Amino acid sequence: MKQIRVFLSVVICLLFVSVAHASLINGDWSTGDETGWTEWRASWGYKEIWDASGGVGKLSTKDNASFGWYQVVAVPAGTNVTVDALWSGHLDSGNPGWTEVMLFTSANPLEDWAARCDAGAVGDIAFKKDIWGMNPPTDWGWELASLSPHPSGNYGSVTSLGYVAVGLKLGGFGGDEKWTSWDNIVLTGVPEPATMLLLGLGLMGLAGVRRFKK
Repeated sequence: MKQIRVFLSVVICLLFVSVAHASLINGDWSTGDETGWTEWRASWGYKEIWDASGGVGKLSTKDNASFGWYQVVAVPAGTNVTVDALWSGHLDSGNPGWTEVMLFTSANPLEDWAARCDAGAVGDIAFKKDIWGMNPPTDWGWELASLSPHPSGNYGSVTSLGYVAVGLKLGGFGGDEKWTSWDNIVLTGVPEPATMLLLGLGLMGLAGVRRFKK
């Protein structure tokens, strides 16, 4: 009987541990560099600036560009994954400009993540601001990115297919300097309720078999 109680305690611990198993490396830029992040850029852009030296991740440009960072995390398939972040920035109101937080998933570890970021499919976008009126103002201090959801995007939540990517983007054409800074980017994962239930029932069933044999 004691062994069964110990076994069930382990089951409960495993269920609680499984609640959060999706995390980013250097999501708060505390290393003072790009550790954990990969730069990407559109082939037609130029004079892009990636800066991770000040305890935040900052993208800026005065020219034609679409670029940023991405990071990929292995997350068990079927896991509900969410992202949020703090961001601040400035988009030149007189020229085209946009900035995004993307969240997308793939079962292929060799997915062309940079191409996904560059293409910017609506379903891959969590949060966005642009000069055409999406989530104004275009000059803002630090706030939660989730306050600026893309109305046709995924609202910062996807169900993992095995790998999940967080993408950061700044884009625009000419004009004054455009920039966005990010900090405290948080990725969390919670298993589907059905998955947790099946895991729990399966382990409890094993405990029952063990008890029956005794």
